[in-house]
Amino acid sequence: MIKVNSIDHVNMDVKNLQKSLDFYKSLFSFEEKERGTGREQRPWAIIGISGKLMYCLYETDQTVTASNVKHIGLNVDNFDQTLETLKAKNIELLYGGVTRYPKSRSLYIEDPDGNEIEISEFIGGGL
Repeated sequence: MIKVNSIDHVNMDVKNLQKSLDFYKSLFSFEEKERGTGREQRPWAIIGISGKLMYCLYETDQTVTASNVKHIGLNVDNFDQTLETLKAKNIELLYGGVTRYPKSRSLYIEDPDGNEIEISEFIGGGL
C-alpha cells in the first residue's frame, strides 16, 4: 500500500500566465518558485507556499476548458479575515456567499480562467 502524505502540486493550463500569477500572489501570498519555458515553448511558473502547496501554471494559446476537477480546496487559518479580503478586492463569491456545513464554513471563488477555488475554515469540513 502507498502512504500518501499530502497533495504535492496542482498543474493547470492558464490563458495568461502573468494574470494568473498576479491573482494567486496577491490573494493567497503564493511565492514564485521557478519559471521557464517547457514543452512546445509554453511559458510556465511554479508558485505556492513551500511545504504546503504548489501550483504549476502553464500558459496556453488553446482554449482553457473545465476538466473533471470541480475545484481546488484551500484551507485558511483566518476565515473571517479572508472573507473581508475577498470583499475588499471585489472578488465575486459564488453560491450566494458563505456556505455553511455542519462543522465548517466555505467560500467559493473563481480564478481568472474560471477554475473554482473552495476556501475552507477547517480541513475536510471539520470531519
